Amino acid sequence: MTKTDSGLYRARAIEDSNKLFAEYKVSVIDAVEAPVLTVNSNWSSSDSCTVSITCRVHELMINSSYQNNRCSPEEVTSHINTLILDCSEESIICYHSNPVSWKQDRINIKQFCVNIKKKEILQIQLISIFPINLLFTVIAMAVIVFGGLALYCCCKNKTDAKQADDTDYDDVETLTQKMTGDTWTTVTYCTVGRNQTPSSSHDR
Repeated sequence: MTKTDSGLYRARAIEDSNKLFAEYKVSVIDAVEAPVLTVNSNWSSSDSCTVSITCRVHELMINSSYQNNRCSPEEVTSHINTLILDCSEESIICYHSNPVSWKQDRINIKQFCVNIKKKEILQIQLISIFPINLLFTVIAMAVIVFGGLALYCCCKNKTDAKQADDTDYDDVETLTQKMTGDTWTTVTYCTVGRNQTPSSSHDR
């Protein structure tokens, strides 16, 4: 059947003087065409997302907006065709239907509101990572400070030990005692080194 077969059909009984006993109205309807769903503009921030959309077919059109996982379902009708716009948290859907068929177009909303999800995930990650990073920073600083103090003390001890060692080799002249008259005059010279015994000379 084709659309030209549409019309009013009557049934008559020939044996009963062509009496009319039934009447039918027949409509041959074509399948609907697929709607076209387009995004006119979109805007998103850290806590909101707005998408302006248009759903259209040949003789019908709906303009609407999607805001933060919500939109108001809308519907328009022309003769036997109906156009419906609806949405969920993940998709915007446009339906075109008539009594014998229906078709749809769908857009995934995540590609337009992806910034919100990414920022939420990033904020959660930063909140969970921050205390760990702070702990590692404090530990690293403590290790650096104590390591520096230990290195300084070690170097200072070595320097003091070397200075004390060098002193043992310095030439020391002992006190010279001179006595006159019948008393001995004692002059003592000592060159001090390691384990050396001072020498004495006695003059009468």
